Amino acid sequence: MSSSGFAFANKTYTADNFVTYSAGQIEADAKLQANQVIEPIPAPRVQPAVMDIGAVLPAGALAEIKAANQLVFHSVGDTGGIVRAEPQLAVADAMAADLTGKTYATGLPAFFYHLGDVVYFFGQQEYYPEQFYDPYRNYDAPILAIPGNHDGVMYNKEPVSYSLQPFVDNFCTAAPQPGAPSFARTTMTQPGVYFTLTAPFARIVGLYSNTGESVGVLGNAQIGEDQITFLGDQLAAAAAARKADPHNQNPQALIIAVHHPPFTGSNEHFPSAAMLQQIDACCTKAGIWPDLVISGHAHLYERYTRVMKADGRQIPCVVAGNGGYYNLAKLKVDSTGAKPTAGAQSEPDGLGNTVNLDQYNDTDFGFLRITVSATAILVESLGVNVTTPTAKPTVIDQFKVNLATHMVTAP
Repeated sequence: MSSSGFAFANKTYTADNFVTYSAGQIEADAKLQANQVIEPIPAPRVQPAVMDIGAVLPAGALAEIKAANQLVFHSVGDTGGIVRAEPQLAVADAMAADLTGKTYATGLPAFFYHLGDVVYFFGQQEYYPEQFYDPYRNYDAPILAIPGNHDGVMYNKEPVSYSLQPFVDNFCTAAPQPGAPSFARTTMTQPGVYFTLTAPFARIVGLYSNTGESVGVLGNAQIGEDQITFLGDQLAAAAAARKADPHNQNPQALIIAVHHPPFTGSNEHFPSAAMLQQIDACCTKAGIWPDLVISGHAHLYERYTRVMKADGRQIPCVVAGNGGYYNLAKLKVDSTGAKPTAGAQSEPDGLGNTVNLDQYNDTDFGFLRITVSATAILVESLGVNVTTPTAKPTVIDQFKVNLATHMVTAP
């Protein structure tokens, strides 16, 4: 399926072929040394940096989604298939299979929203064919993305003019262009590396949290604060839209997507507390809070519920960094060597609110299947069997957000 000028899946289905992966392609650029500094953020190609999903879906798709009373989409991050390609290919194949035999009325996912780290280690153009176009050659839907730290970090002699140039060349072109030889998928026309995606039932504000391996940042005196201004403006627009629609005739759930997670218990990564403060400040000023926060970066699945002290609302914060990067992280253990018990751990967030660890999985690769309606968001975390990729994905976790009460429930 496609809109004018866009192409997605190859016309003919092809099975995974590991013979086509050379040792150099699989190893990528692991021996190079990165220059670990925060990089300037490329300015959006158009202002405001807002894109409607109807621009890339086939004609009539929006009407069908509205008639179905739901929007379904996939999401996950950290997919680059280095060292061993099997996990990424298995997840990509499972997502492609989820597009088969469905209509929008029966739950057809409209797109894949990538949470960053598309290509490892330094986001070079030469690795997009093996780590992006090939794995999703059978995925017949648009793929939109925010960058991860590995998409933006640069090694010392990288032959590009600015950080994120390959990402921009593949996701932010002015018009769809051929993506890579032998693959039908064209480039995307996102307005920028950070942007708002509008769709029936959902508004997704995607942010770029820069190149840090440890924590994310949206802006500062060094790189400027244009992205923070963008976030404030987009939250204000979302708040104004809700105020102008008191009878909820055109409901839109508010989702924030950012690569670095506000909360994580990964033994290889850190929560981004300062970044969360930047988001909170914009939310407080605009008078609106997200209904869901989705992130990657930590290579596992985690679900936290943030209980806001001011009004008791519950904001689920999901970490979905298990999309195919070969080395899954583990959850930190305590002094006795024990992992925390899901559903039994609560901690203050340092801002007066409480954060509950509701569920985690540090053993399975997989992806999110998110269904948004006028009244709720249903999030399913689906696990993929890498050794038997044709097996039906298993449910790692699922929960629902009530958009009227702002409460989270799980079976």
